[in-house]
Amino acid sequence: MKKETAVIPKFAIRAGALAAALALVLSACGSSGGGAGASVMGPGFDLASKQVLNPSTKTGGTINLISSQSFDSIDPGITYSAQTWNVFRLFARPMMAYEHTPGGNQIVGDLATGPGQQSNGGKTWTYTLRQNATFEDGTPITSTDVRWAIERSNWSSLVGNGPTYFHNILTPPNDPRFTNLDVYKSGDKMFDNIIETPNAQTITFNLPQAFGEFDYVMTLLQTAPVERAVDAKDSGVTYGKKPISTGAYKILSYDPGKELKLVPNPAYNQVSDPNKMHQALASVVDVQLGVDSAERDQRLLDGQADADLGSALTVANHAKVLQDNVLKSQTDDAADSSIAYSSINTQLITDVSCRQAIEYAVDKNTVLNQLGGQWGGTIATNLLTDGIPGAVAFPSYTYDPGKAKNLLAQCKASSPALFDSSGALSFKIAAQTNAPDLQNAATAIQSSLAGVGINTQVTLFPFGQYSQYCGNEAYSKAHRLGMCLANWGPDWLTGYGMLDQLVTRNGISATGSQNYAFLDDPTVNALEKEALSSVEPSTQQQDWVKIDHRVMDLAAVVPLMDRHVMRFRSARLTNVMINQAGSGGYDLSVLGVK
Repeated sequence: MKKETAVIPKFAIRAGALAAALALVLSACGSSGGGAGASVMGPGFDLASKQVLNPSTKTGGTINLISSQSFDSIDPGITYSAQTWNVFRLFARPMMAYEHTPGGNQIVGDLATGPGQQSNGGKTWTYTLRQNATFEDGTPITSTDVRWAIERSNWSSLVGNGPTYFHNILTPPNDPRFTNLDVYKSGDKMFDNIIETPNAQTITFNLPQAFGEFDYVMTLLQTAPVERAVDAKDSGVTYGKKPISTGAYKILSYDPGKELKLVPNPAYNQVSDPNKMHQALASVVDVQLGVDSAERDQRLLDGQADADLGSALTVANHAKVLQDNVLKSQTDDAADSSIAYSSINTQLITDVSCRQAIEYAVDKNTVLNQLGGQWGGTIATNLLTDGIPGAVAFPSYTYDPGKAKNLLAQCKASSPALFDSSGALSFKIAAQTNAPDLQNAATAIQSSLAGVGINTQVTLFPFGQYSQYCGNEAYSKAHRLGMCLANWGPDWLTGYGMLDQLVTRNGISATGSQNYAFLDDPTVNALEKEALSSVEPSTQQQDWVKIDHRVMDLAAVVPLMDRHVMRFRSARLTNVMINQAGSGGYDLSVLGVK
């Protein structure tokens, strides 16, 4: 596995990073008005990934956020979507975090004083917690609270949709002691030598194998502290309904699927946050959830809402925004290293010839049109996107109905059981409710497949439970979910952060996988192991490219588009920037209002 000389970014904590960034930017024109309804010019088109817009330290006012989706969970430890990670950082404080700089991907200490100290050939990582950090009730945060947060979200009855990195990295693979462990019932004694907390400010992780990207894993919200004494009383039920804040805001109220309200946390000790990773500039952060996408766009463009959690306008409003100078001045259209894709269920469509037929049958130009054309991104042919070190684009499947038909014939000859009584390959294509762009893309794929004789039906599932349907192997197979459309961005900008949960066995879970293709390929898994054991950055990167090629050879995923996301921001927002801290969207942790 990786030695200490492996590719590990040199993370430098830059005190006052936000203040320094703001000082470099001139304040833009604006007023206390809202959005388009007030005819207020914004700072300019597509600037937020390059500079801080409307820098200000002004406090007060209400930030109105909106989303057409609902949260998969309000519990930071078990959520796994970009929009929830983005907003939950307002009240949950992880050990490491992304520095507040436009377009930045630099990670620094948040609750931790800095990156982990490595020893034992990269198998041991030690972190020091900052002094004077507390929960919202004033209780001091200790290393045991961080330990418990990680344990409960990876080894308990709560485990479901969340990322599985800690589970996969901290415990030996296939060890039966950890397979069905519930720390609420059995306790956590077996972790005493794995996660050590020798004192209130120190936490040490002893890994079975070296892992050079562990600092990235410590940015996960699963490291946000949880008070064990309070949480264990009812196995996480109460905490899961209203998490106890460790950040600059706290939860005032939460109406599932409808509204989340946050207010400043009076117990937040800024002394424990010298880099100003968390700031409560607004008096209230109001998040409206489950709003119809057309209504959501209208509220944004009329100035009733300041930004969307997912930060994307529907394609139907692209032209309207681009043709209006005021609206355009409040708009960004930046790449975010994410990909729009469709999985192909390898456990349902078991013959690779059938899956390759699907790849050749999809007309990606029609899909691109449904996802925004030139403003939505560029056609993708593989999974590793720009921005990931070592990523290499390569040709794979081009639209070719003739090849698709020939491959279908081969598949029918070798695997006749995959075809229905009419002699056709048939299955369902899944997309998300209240996501018209993805739904339209699914319909475009359906039309393409029909052109070569593949019969499909588009079916919709709610965003918050999507992985419980598409990612549940038994359900997906029984209900013939052959393809599932989604957007996927790397959890961090490395090949591992992009591909591990998407196409390896690590992304497969009995309760809700992220690997919707259920691809458990020995070659892919071996290449990942090789990448993680290498000490040479170039070798690691080459292995991720090999995995990319292998997945495409197996036709487990249809890459549709390397995404650009058209985001809209109110002219009244201050400190606006797009960076990795916001999971590719606007960085909510430092926003204020004029």
